[in-house]
Amino acid sequence: MKCHDVTVLLGLMLLPALAAEKPRAMFGVVPEPAVADGADGLLVRAMHPASPARVAGVQVGDVILSLNGHRVTSREEMRAILRKLAPGDVLQVEVFQEGVRRTLSVTMIERPVRKESAAADSPDAAVGGDRKLRPLAVSPEIRKAMREHRLAVVAQLAALPNGFVPMEVSDHLQAIRHLARDANPRGKGWMPGEAGEVTLQFRDAEGLLVLQGASNMLTLTVFDKDAVVRYTLPLNTPEERAAVPQEIIGRLQRLR
Repeated sequence: MKCHDVTVLLGLMLLPALAAEKPRAMFGVVPEPAVADGADGLLVRAMHPASPARVAGVQVGDVILSLNGHRVTSREEMRAILRKLAPGDVLQVEVFQEGVRRTLSVTMIERPVRKESAAADSPDAAVGGDRKLRPLAVSPEIRKAMREHRLAVVAQLAALPNGFVPMEVSDHLQAIRHLARDANPRGKGWMPGEAGEVTLQFRDAEGLLVLQGASNMLTLTVFDKDAVVRYTLPLNTPEERAAVPQEIIGRLQRLR
């Protein structure tokens, strides 16, 4: 075999390895179909602590409508677009945020290397590029404790407007956050919301209810089946709680 033939052959053999080392771009959100199958976007369920999407202004609770002009209604559609991007590329993200459509420019960064692998169909997986990431496994004891705190929050929501105690709800939300840190003591993985913020989501036949709490400030955002925000309801004062529509209170009382 001639020398140049050997060189070509070695180059071809090295191509897969070189491709595997190519830096992958990270967007940094945990999406889920907005409210129901066939809905008009992807709800931002949580975000990576170093998310370039967060830096650009994307928030937990936003609905992503399109990426670079392409409509997205599933994780697979989002992943297909993201896997074509490289660190440094600018992604145009159209979001529905606080009742307004906005277009944000997200500069992609290199995705950190993670040793953990995620099952393809894991509902807790997060889209980063062409593969999924997930937090470290949570022990059954911590999952049980988190569920107990979640149920306590549900009971408080069902007691609106007069039996609702904001401080107790905030305590339960922060307990959930501390349990999440106990499950992942090195601080790696995916944390919900901004620093100190915890987000709980409740889905029912009419849409999605998202409770956000940070620094003892509680807000309930109500989405309809089309991922449109119907209400943004602060729950911090008796006057605010008295203003919660009766139809929403009825939905909260049916939560499990």
